[in-house]
Amino acid sequence: MKAVVINEYGNESVLDYTDVERPEPKEDEVLVKVRVAGVNPADWKIRDGMGERFGFKLPLILGGDIAGTVEEVGVGVKNFKKGDAVYGMTLSSLSGGYAEYAVAKLDAIALKPDDLDFENAAAIPIGALTAWQAMFRPT
Repeated sequence: MKAVVINEYGNESVLDYTDVERPEPKEDEVLVKVRVAGVNPADWKIRDGMGERFGFKLPLILGGDIAGTVEEVGVGVKNFKKGDAVYGMTLSSLSGGYAEYAVAKLDAIALKPDDLDFENAAAIPIGALTAWQAMFRPT
Protein backbone atom coordinates (compact mmCIF):
# COMPACT_ATOMS: atom_id res chain seq x y z
CA MET A 1 0.00 0.00 0.00
CA LYS A 2 1.05 3.63 -0.35
CA ALA A 3 1.81 5.73 2.73
CA VAL A 4 3.59 8.90 3.79
CA VAL A 5 6.41 7.72 6.04
CA ILE A 6 9.07 9.47 8.09
CA ASN A 7 12.37 7.62 8.53
CA GLU A 8 13.98 10.47 10.45
CA TYR A 9 12.79 13.53 12.34
CA GLY A 10 12.92 16.95 10.70
CA ASN A 11 10.98 19.39 8.56
CA GLU A 12 8.54 18.53 5.77
CA SER A 13 11.41 17.30 3.59
CA VAL A 14 11.55 14.05 5.62
CA LEU A 15 8.06 13.01 4.42
CA ASP A 16 8.44 10.08 2.02
CA TYR A 17 5.53 8.85 -0.14
CA THR A 18 6.37 5.18 -0.56
CA ASP A 19 5.16 1.59 -0.53
CA VAL A 20 4.81 -0.15 2.84
CA GLU A 21 3.27 -3.36 4.08
CA ARG A 22 -0.42 -3.16 4.85
CA PRO A 23 -1.03 -3.49 8.61
CA GLU A 24 -3.01 -6.41 10.00
CA PRO A 25 -5.57 -5.85 12.75
CA LYS A 26 -4.88 -7.49 16.10
CA GLU A 27 -7.58 -9.03 18.26
CA ASP A 28 -8.85 -5.64 19.55
CA GLU A 29 -8.43 -3.65 16.31
CA VAL A 30 -10.10 -2.92 13.00
CA LEU A 31 -8.36 -2.29 9.69
CA VAL A 32 -9.77 0.83 8.06
CA LYS A 33 -9.55 1.73 4.37
CA VAL A 34 -8.76 5.40 4.86
CA ARG A 35 -10.88 7.83 2.85
CA VAL A 36 -9.80 10.98 4.73
CA ALA A 37 -7.00 11.65 7.21
CA GLY A 38 -7.07 14.69 9.44
CA VAL A 39 -4.05 16.95 9.84
CA ASN A 40 -3.23 18.17 13.35
CA PRO A 41 -0.46 20.14 15.04
CA ALA A 42 0.53 16.87 16.72
CA ASP A 43 1.55 15.48 13.31
CA TRP A 44 4.12 18.16 12.54
CA LYS A 45 5.28 18.27 16.16
CA ILE A 46 5.95 14.52 16.11
CA ARG A 47 7.66 14.89 12.72
CA ASP A 48 9.82 17.75 14.01
CA GLY A 49 11.20 15.63 16.85
CA MET A 50 8.60 15.33 19.60
CA GLY A 51 8.08 11.74 18.49
CA GLU A 52 11.63 10.91 19.54
CA ARG A 53 11.06 12.45 22.99
CA PHE A 54 7.94 10.29 23.36
CA GLY A 55 9.85 7.17 22.30
CA PHE A 56 8.13 6.58 18.95
CA LYS A 57 10.01 4.10 16.78
CA LEU A 58 10.90 5.01 13.21
CA PRO A 59 9.82 4.53 10.49
CA LEU A 60 6.52 6.13 11.36
CA ILE A 61 3.28 6.91 9.52
CA LEU A 62 1.68 10.10 10.85
CA GLY A 63 -2.01 10.99 10.85
CA GLY A 64 -3.92 10.37 14.06
CA ASP A 65 -7.42 11.20 12.74
CA ILE A 66 -9.10 8.99 10.16
CA ALA A 67 -12.44 8.36 8.51
CA GLY A 68 -13.11 5.49 6.16
CA THR A 69 -14.62 2.03 5.90
CA VAL A 70 -13.83 -1.14 7.78
CA GLU A 71 -11.82 -3.48 5.59
CA GLU A 72 -11.13 -6.23 8.13
CA VAL A 73 -11.69 -6.88 11.83
CA GLY A 74 -9.54 -8.60 14.43
CA VAL A 75 -10.50 -11.99 15.82
CA GLY A 76 -13.46 -11.69 18.15
CA VAL A 77 -14.49 -8.16 17.09
CA LYS A 78 -18.28 -8.14 17.11
CA ASN A 79 -19.36 -4.49 16.98
CA PHE A 80 -17.84 -3.70 13.54
CA LYS A 81 -18.02 -5.46 10.19
CA LYS A 82 -16.50 -5.05 6.75
CA GLY A 83 -17.98 -2.04 4.97
CA ASP A 84 -18.98 -0.09 8.09
CA ALA A 85 -18.32 3.64 7.79
CA VAL A 86 -16.17 4.68 10.77
CA TYR A 87 -14.09 7.51 12.18
CA GLY A 88 -11.61 7.74 15.02
CA MET A 89 -7.96 7.83 16.07
CA THR A 90 -4.94 5.71 15.27
CA LEU A 91 -2.55 7.17 17.87
CA SER A 92 -2.51 4.17 20.19
CA SER A 93 -1.44 1.85 17.37
CA LEU A 94 0.85 4.32 15.56
CA SER A 95 -0.53 3.03 12.29
CA GLY A 96 -1.18 6.48 10.94
CA GLY A 97 -3.85 7.69 8.60
CA TYR A 98 -1.47 9.09 5.99
CA ALA A 99 -1.83 5.73 4.27
CA GLU A 100 -4.29 3.70 2.26
CA TYR A 101 -5.06 1.55 5.33
CA ALA A 102 -4.66 2.07 9.08
CA VAL A 103 -5.51 0.08 12.18
CA ALA A 104 -7.42 1.49 15.11
CA LYS A 105 -8.14 0.09 18.57
CA LEU A 106 -11.79 -0.65 19.31
CA ASP A 107 -11.93 2.04 21.99
CA ALA A 108 -10.67 4.68 19.54
CA ILE A 109 -13.05 4.12 16.62
CA ALA A 110 -16.80 4.62 16.18
CA LEU A 111 -19.48 4.20 13.56
CA LYS A 112 -19.79 7.36 11.48
CA PRO A 113 -23.25 8.94 11.65
CA ASP A 114 -24.99 8.85 8.26
CA ASP A 115 -25.49 12.61 8.24
CA LEU A 116 -21.76 13.30 8.72
CA ASP A 117 -19.52 13.21 5.65
CA PHE A 118 -16.06 11.62 5.78
CA GLU A 119 -14.21 14.94 5.55
CA ASN A 120 -15.91 16.40 8.61
CA ALA A 121 -15.74 13.10 10.48
CA ALA A 122 -11.95 13.00 10.08
CA ALA A 123 -11.70 16.48 11.61
CA ILE A 124 -13.37 15.49 14.88
CA PRO A 125 -11.44 12.88 16.92
CA ILE A 126 -8.27 14.53 18.25
CA GLY A 127 -9.81 18.00 18.40
CA ALA A 128 -12.80 16.68 20.35
CA LEU A 129 -10.57 14.66 22.68
CA THR A 130 -8.38 17.71 23.32
CA ALA A 131 -11.44 19.82 24.19
CA TRP A 132 -12.85 17.09 26.45
CA GLN A 133 -9.52 16.73 28.28
CA ALA A 134 -9.31 20.49 28.79
CA MET A 135 -12.76 20.53 30.40
CA PHE A 136 -12.80 17.31 32.41
CA ARG A 137 -9.29 16.05 33.05
CA PRO A 138 -7.82 17.20 36.34
CA THR A 139 -4.65 19.27 36.02
